[in-house]
Amino acid sequence: MRQLGRDELAAFVASAKSRAFHLETRDEYSSESEDQAVQDFLAGKTTDPYGPWFHSWENFVQNLTGRGVTMQRARIITVPHTRYIDYEHALAPYNIAAGEDVRWLPRDQADPDDSIADDYWLVDDHAVAYSLFDSGDWFIGGAVTSDPAIVGSARAIRDRVWARAVPHDQYRT
Repeated sequence: MRQLGRDELAAFVASAKSRAFHLETRDEYSSESEDQAVQDFLAGKTTDPYGPWFHSWENFVQNLTGRGVTMQRARIITVPHTRYIDYEHALAPYNIAAGEDVRWLPRDQADPDDSIADDYWLVDDHAVAYSLFDSGDWFIGGAVTSDPAIVGSARAIRDRVWARAVPHDQYRT
């Protein structure tokens, strides 16, 4: 595996030619880019989770989908939700408007092995980048591989999770 920083991970995802799939399995995330928007949302300071940081993500997604790339995001989540998952749920319509297909899978409805899987990006079914977090649990990048066995495992998890996950507009909190 090769370690990628945040910018390199973004370039990896941007290299997608047909499909980029993101699996999220954590109930809490810490990221410098969205920290203020999360804090504001959790403090009730805004009903709009669309913080200034999101514009770059929106452009990123629109560029990919504008080239015909399918962007999918599946979240395996604990019910009842953490406040962070509430934030992600409030943000999902903006992800969808940008071009992502977002789905939700309650952890107790997921295959037990899938529900504890590491977060990853699967690009064009040829390479996978697992999310990396530092000792303070802040997102710092990814570890990428094109090893056929590892990529095959990521594809199998994606297929199981995607088949069971509920589209955002049908998911009730």
